Amino acid sequence: MSGDQSQLEIIDSALALSEADIQALVKLLRDSIDGGNSIGFLQSSSDGDLLEFWQSEISKLNADSFIVVARVEGLIAGCIIITREMRANGRHRGEFRKLMVHSTYQKRGIGSALERKGCDEAKRRGVSLLYLDSATGFLVESVYQAWGWTRVGSIPDYAANPDGTLVATTYFYKQL
Repeated sequence: MSGDQSQLEIIDSALALSEADIQALVKLLRDSIDGGNSIGFLQSSSDGDLLEFWQSEISKLNADSFIVVARVEGLIAGCIIITREMRANGRHRGEFRKLMVHSTYQKRGIGSALERKGCDEAKRRGVSLLYLDSATGFLVESVYQAWGWTRVGSIPDYAANPDGTLVATTYFYKQL
């Protein structure tokens, strides 16, 4: 991450986020949707829907579910959510979800810093395998591969882009 005023922070408690932080996460998600990223929401999703999503995610934060946020000059510029599998036969794995960097802060190394920090923290917590899914055909696929993620395969018409068009989804994994 470039710049002396950027930092990464592990959030594993709702108490670690202010109301302003939660609103910043809503704006980050809206920016990602408006940028056309297939991230689980449609353009018609209201800010209330996005707030409800974040409130739900934040309520689940604990030793098995955490968010890494990137701050630039104190403002949230990006994030990643990592959630450990709760079933007994899968406690060694976790899902790498919702990697987002606000469009204002892209191309500054924030995404790669979030990925590294998230993987390092997951490993520190005993996770040895991470997996993710991503819309097929987007630049981020090659980015994940450059970061050492292994492409598994794709499922056609798995999810909808923000405009509602169906898109294939590609799955990746990374052993830590």
